[in-house]
Amino acid sequence: MKLEWIGHACFRLTAEDGTVVITDPYDESVGIEMLPLQADLVTMSHEHHDHNETRMLVGRPRIARGTQEASVGGVTARAVASWHDGERGLRRGPNAIRIFSIDGLKVVHMGDQGCMPDDDVLAAIADADVMMIPAGGTYTVDAQGAKAIVERARPKCVIPMHVKTKRCPYPITPVTPFLAVMGAQDAQPVREAVFAKERGPQGVLLMHPLADSL
Repeated sequence: MKLEWIGHACFRLTAEDGTVVITDPYDESVGIEMLPLQADLVTMSHEHHDHNETRMLVGRPRIARGTQEASVGGVTARAVASWHDGERGLRRGPNAIRIFSIDGLKVVHMGDQGCMPDDDVLAAIADADVMMIPAGGTYTVDAQGAKAIVERARPKCVIPMHVKTKRCPYPITPVTPFLAVMGAQDAQPVREAVFAKERGPQGVLLMHPLADSL
């Protein structure tokens, strides 16, 4: 699997058989370029405008919203229900944590996770090969909250997302606090990463958003 960070909470996952998955496409409010994205499957963790923008999409991909399940090519995608805030959705509503099975890998996209997940959710996402997690605070968990989830869920590789980048106007923090609490201050961003069963980056992986500049 090849993994690229488009920006915000949007990633492109390309399976060995060529199946392309896009997660949480954003709108112009994010302040970064809206790239045209071609995909076989698009997943959306919740119905906020910075996570469900269809104008970025080229063609007619299958779209799985919330906890809808989907299987396209060699990729299966399921989700577990969680919360966008620490008040069980009273402030910002639900959030779906997406669990992909792709090329024999377990890949978890945390969406706009806003709290420590319940124990049954932690069990479902535990021991992922790759986890993409928000770390910018305000609308999601912050650096410390993300670290606490990582410590409970134990992914082999964790990728911070939903952080403030150069042109993002949102009142969220950049990635540096997360890198600091994870002891990864020296991490250098990469534009893509390749994962295979028992092979691939481990620990904190800092990615360079293709649609923006750190």
